[in-house]
Amino acid sequence: MMQSGTGLFGILFLSGFLGSLGHCLGMCGPLVMMVGIQIKKQEGNPWLFQSIYHLSRIIVYAILGAVIGGIGSLLGLGSQINFLAGIASLILGIGVIFFGLGYLGWLPISGLDSPDEWFGRVFGQALQRGGIPGLIMLGALNGVLPCGLVYSALLLSASGGSPFRGMLGMIAFGIGTFPALLVVGLGAGELSIRFRQTLTRLAGFLMMVTGLQLTLRGLAALGILAHLQIGDLIFW
Repeated sequence: MMQSGTGLFGILFLSGFLGSLGHCLGMCGPLVMMVGIQIKKQEGNPWLFQSIYHLSRIIVYAILGAVIGGIGSLLGLGSQINFLAGIASLILGIGVIFFGLGYLGWLPISGLDSPDEWFGRVFGQALQRGGIPGLIMLGALNGVLPCGLVYSALLLSASGGSPFRGMLGMIAFGIGTFPALLVVGLGAGELSIRFRQTLTRLAGFLMMVTGLQLTLRGLAALGILAHLQIGDLIFW
């Protein structure tokens, strides 16, 4: 089943990669560039400092993935799907489709990407702190930054049905976002708005396909439609 194997991790990686080139450059880019400016003020290897910053962010993703994967496990999403898991899969699928439609530009989801006032205040304090502890704090804050792309990745990770798979799924997502944000942090991230919008829509389409599969999986578990399986490959 795609949600319980490497297919899920591949989808999360691609969503992170495409989404970072499209959505994240516009939203997280200014924050990452601020961190890059702070790093330039410090003595040391900027690649190392950038890696520490992003590693902290990905660790936060991994923790969130383990938690959401544990919730998916409690709902039975990692085993032979039952009635409760079917309802959960249906809700997850609809949620992922919602985010996918948003990133395709067909639904307004900008409010989900708006940092609260507290975030800006804490982020500013972490910037002033400086040093490796400040970088770790900044990366962790970036990991909990309100972001629809991260929310959709967490919904997909929940479908893995275990804390370990949820953790691996969010690590795959985080690694996918790493290259683009690293380039931005080093001061070389320049992509046209139109190209970024195209990549964001590709990520949205990928989310929608996966959300549809989750929705069909839930409907099949509830007996509303038949499961589709070809050989050992279960589509839903």
